[in-house]
Amino acid sequence: MTKKITAIFLALCMAISVLPMTIQAASKPDIKVGDYVKMGAYNNASILWRCVSIDNNGPLMLADKIVDTLAYDAKTNDNSNSKSHSRSYKRDDYGSNYWKDSNMRSWLNSTAAEGKVDWLCGNPPKDGYVSGVGAYNEKAGFLNAFSKSEIAAMKTVTQRSLVSHPEYNKGIVDGDANSDLLYYTDISEAVANYDSSYFETTTEKVFLLDVKQANAVWKNLKGYYVAYNNDGMAWPYWLRTPVTDCNHDMRYISSSGQVGRYAPWYSDLGVRPAFYLDSEYFVTTSGSGSQSSPYIGSAPNKQEDDYTISEPAEDANPDWNVSTEQSIQLTLGPWYSNDGKYSNPTIPVYTIQKTRSDTENMVVVVCGEGYTKSQQGKFINDVKRLWQDAMKYEPYRSYADRFNVYALCTASESTFDNGGSTFFDVIVDKYNSPVISNNLHGSQWKNHIFERCIGPEFIEKIHDAHIKKKCDPNTIPSGSEYEPYYYVHDYIAQFAMVVNTKSDFGGAYNNREYGFHYFISPSDSYRASKTFAHEFGHGLLGLGDEYSNGYLLDDKELKSLNLSSVEDPEKIKWRQLLGFRNTYTCRNAYGSKMLVSSYECIMRDTNYQFCEVCRLQGFKRMSQLVKDVDLYVATPEVKEYTGAYSKPSDFTDLETSSYYNYTYNRNDRLLSGNSKSRFNTNMNGKKIELRTVIQNISDKNARQLKFKMWIKHSDGSVATDSSGNPLQTVQTFDIPVWNDKANFWPLGALDHIKSDFNSGLKSCSLIYQIPSDAQLKSGDTVAFQVLDENGNVLADDNTETQRYTTVSIQYKFEDGSEIPNTAGGTFTVPYGTKLDLTPAKTLYDYEFIKVDGLNKPIVSDGTVVTYYYKNKNEEHTHNLTLVAAKAATCTTAGNSAYYTCDGCDKWFADATGSVEITDKTSVKIPALGHTAGTEWKSDDTNHWHECSRCHDKKDEAAHDYGSDNVCDTCGYYKTVPHTHNLTLVAAKAATCTTAGNSAYYTCDGCDKWFADATGSVEITDKTSVKIPAPGHTAGTEWKSDDTNHWHECSRCHDKNDEAAHSTSEWIIDTAATETAEGAKHKECTVCKKVLETATIPATGSSHTNSYGVYVGMTYTAGNLIYQITSIDTATVGQSKVIGVVAAKKNKIKKVTIPDRADCKGYRLNVTTIGNNAFAGCKALEKLTIGNKVTVIGKNAFKNCSKLETVVIGKAVKTISSKAFIGDNKIKKITFKGDKLKTVKKNAFSKKAKKNIKSKKTKLKGNKKAIKLFKKKLKIK
Repeated sequence: MTKKITAIFLALCMAISVLPMTIQAASKPDIKVGDYVKMGAYNNASILWRCVSIDNNGPLMLADKIVDTLAYDAKTNDNSNSKSHSRSYKRDDYGSNYWKDSNMRSWLNSTAAEGKVDWLCGNPPKDGYVSGVGAYNEKAGFLNAFSKSEIAAMKTVTQRSLVSHPEYNKGIVDGDANSDLLYYTDISEAVANYDSSYFETTTEKVFLLDVKQANAVWKNLKGYYVAYNNDGMAWPYWLRTPVTDCNHDMRYISSSGQVGRYAPWYSDLGVRPAFYLDSEYFVTTSGSGSQSSPYIGSAPNKQEDDYTISEPAEDANPDWNVSTEQSIQLTLGPWYSNDGKYSNPTIPVYTIQKTRSDTENMVVVVCGEGYTKSQQGKFINDVKRLWQDAMKYEPYRSYADRFNVYALCTASESTFDNGGSTFFDVIVDKYNSPVISNNLHGSQWKNHIFERCIGPEFIEKIHDAHIKKKCDPNTIPSGSEYEPYYYVHDYIAQFAMVVNTKSDFGGAYNNREYGFHYFISPSDSYRASKTFAHEFGHGLLGLGDEYSNGYLLDDKELKSLNLSSVEDPEKIKWRQLLGFRNTYTCRNAYGSKMLVSSYECIMRDTNYQFCEVCRLQGFKRMSQLVKDVDLYVATPEVKEYTGAYSKPSDFTDLETSSYYNYTYNRNDRLLSGNSKSRFNTNMNGKKIELRTVIQNISDKNARQLKFKMWIKHSDGSVATDSSGNPLQTVQTFDIPVWNDKANFWPLGALDHIKSDFNSGLKSCSLIYQIPSDAQLKSGDTVAFQVLDENGNVLADDNTETQRYTTVSIQYKFEDGSEIPNTAGGTFTVPYGTKLDLTPAKTLYDYEFIKVDGLNKPIVSDGTVVTYYYKNKNEEHTHNLTLVAAKAATCTTAGNSAYYTCDGCDKWFADATGSVEITDKTSVKIPALGHTAGTEWKSDDTNHWHECSRCHDKKDEAAHDYGSDNVCDTCGYYKTVPHTHNLTLVAAKAATCTTAGNSAYYTCDGCDKWFADATGSVEITDKTSVKIPAPGHTAGTEWKSDDTNHWHECSRCHDKNDEAAHSTSEWIIDTAATETAEGAKHKECTVCKKVLETATIPATGSSHTNSYGVYVGMTYTAGNLIYQITSIDTATVGQSKVIGVVAAKKNKIKKVTIPDRADCKGYRLNVTTIGNNAFAGCKALEKLTIGNKVTVIGKNAFKNCSKLETVVIGKAVKTISSKAFIGDNKIKKITFKGDKLKTVKKNAFSKKAKKNIKSKKTKLKGNKKAIKLFKKKLKIK
């Protein structure tokens, strides 16, 4: 920022002649931190100095002891209007804490004799003005006893000195620092925010340390920063750093080393001077630099005038502390200034930000309230700060370069908090709402001052449109009193008022039909920037307060952009956004009928950002005010997709607790932004969703966007499944046109009446299921891109967390000096952005010359783009670029060589710019045109004339042969075409074993085939007429005779798979009893044809045991049929399972082989499962084999096609050949024991073994058995 108070200049003049001098033998020392120097005297004693730091100014020398105890500055009542004392009444009682005109700075830098010191502030430190007997107005200056060469050894330096609020409020500041120095008492913390604290630069030889220099002493020499007097007592001493949020207290170092605060007029603190040694000229005559042998020296060879220090220069404009060069003047009658205090105000205008012409951007006019003329520098800084902070909020940030911001210095007689007269008569009502009062001073139209007075004058004098005022605001126009001012709202997008206060309030007034379009916001409240952004949301974006109560009736429901009272999630306006980011409809307060789309939005609570609905609506609103934007893409998000909150019915509960349940659930599923790292290796088989919301800004062109999503390894490669297939997906979304755009608050409309929220809007969701065999790694993340039709990336997985950098626009004349009344605003852009701006052709009537800093990637904070304009009093220097000569062609124009100036856009014929080309068409060389010859060129079809220069064709036409084969125009001879001799190949139906064909024709002359008898439709693909043999359509049902079985073709009845019957073992149909015969049969094991039947004799009663059982006897227990295999004792035997009762064979789903199956009371252990026992049980799903079974027989469970679960009993030793052949759906086999010895390698089919190998079939239980089982089946 340009310094508002002219800097102090020292009168340094070179001597005209050099007087002869005597030079002692001297040496030039290498001064280091810790070295001592003895130089100068005070109170008849030499002064010992020590080097305490070395910085850009050189060695910093500090007095080893305090030299005196004196007041820092005098208090005064009789000269309070002089210099810094005029800026605060507190300084009358305590003295001033302003270093630049302090008594201390005046005295330290004075060589004057007793009573002759020039006190810079005009207030000497005399009796009654400093405490006790500490007056020193009659003392000689501190440098009085120093020799001229010793004073020359003290470097005259310009350095940073902090200022307190009476100074920075008046604009006495340099640079862009904007905070008070925090008050810490510990020396290690005392400089916490030093670099951002208000300061100015001062120029002097001798000074007091500031906190940063004192901190450097502490860092370099530890406790040396604590001072002592000549008696060896630790003593407090002044610093030159004020307590910046106070108008009178100074900082000092206490005797214990703490940083304290003290009123300047007290006389009991020590003075510990410091200076920078001019090491280039300093030479010594003795000493080694130690404390006991310090360097003694001076700068005898440095020539300079007698040293004096000048006082702060008076402001050229004692009332204003800003430039008034660019101003508007108002004439305000009694309706606006009834007391006459502001009847003819001059209002300085400052450009904060102007990136383009006012006719292309949104123009924002900011006025100040409660800032006096001497506080306008603060007002400019406040506007810059508030604007920069507001532009960090979306959707403002997306449009940050599309604003032109002006600060209008509407000076008040009094500050706002003092209760005196202010420019706008703003009061704060009982509801804590700021309003422009029409009653405070009887100015009854004061609240119309923006659109009737300030706006028209600004548009005429400053705005690039320069539209003359249409009527006098001090008279009532005929007809409507409001309509003549409607045009103001077309050229000024927003009026704003910043109130100079720390109070917390804010208010927006929007009723353009009746002239109101401004908001009021405080400058220094604890949330001033947030309030500004919130109120701007009302004024510019048209958003409502989301904390308001009430109920929206039909018309207000349609009018509101961000509020609703529709509780049905199917019907609420933002239904497409539900479940996207924090969009969940809820009441804005318990029991309220007012619904908001998110509980977390700056329009409800300034601790938050704008919600998604407000961002969307705000973006749409701004797109109506400026052009060039064609799409809004909300920042996408990726979540694990579980089906939760995916349909409108999931959003029916409107209470706040449900909103937080939703956000907790969302946060647990979030995989993008700062939650990218939540993606992990357990995501196999899970679904993920990429979602965003897109608004088409065009009402003419539909759009088509492509979404790409993939799983990315930490090295950037794409993850794959086990087969090497990439884990990625792509989907295209059609974005409809914004048909209702004309109804959504277009430029020129006074208000938003109603519009279709969903017109041109598309909620886009891409769901992808990660394969179960995905090869995921630690560090994997979900990557994505949203691409337009040309492949441009509109958003990706880094958009949400992308880095932003700051850009400042500065305005300068061609010589590099700043243009008056510009303040250089700052906004943020994404890292790497190339700014493409078109500077306004004029700024305050200055003519644009050039721009620096555009079209380069912005990669660092503080990047400066500089617009250069021609000063009316300066001669422009041309910067010429050669435009090379270009030859004309037949169809394109050329040009002769010329030069262009990139500053003034003029053209010149020479490299010196002395011959201007005023007729720019004179350098153009017209296209030459074609030079077609008379000779005809031709091919098989056409003929033409050809340009001899570019060979382009002219007069091209088809050949005209007449009655022969020669073209009558060009003489081209045509080859006579072949006449086909066609033969029909009749259609032939295909059979099961032989191919057929459709009808076609062949030419016996050229071997071509045709589809028609005239030869006009050639068949180029000769395979197209072939009809392949369809093959047999054999069914699954077996046909048979006494010898063989086969499958039969349903089309030609040919036999397939014919083979001889395979005879089974006897199958018991009915077991014999003592008195009744049984029945049994043998059948083909393939086709099930019964091949033989027999009866089983009745068992009778002639058994050898008391139970009536015998070996070979069959019996039924439950659904199973058994056969006794041994009778070992009188009471215990063994049997085997040989089948299932016939009625259950094709129905039984679950079989359990018991440990025992008794017969007639005789106990029989079931030890064997017989051959073919359960073969063909098509319904069987689960099998459990008892713990007595040792052998599973051949084909025992053959073709049990639905079998899924098998439990092998503890005693099983043998699984025989083809025991489970054809059982391909087994999911789990459990081994209960470790007795297994034999497993025939063909016990299971190849497919079943493949399932076991791929672990599709799980093996559980005894590890020894599993190991042998896999070994026998040769499964690795």
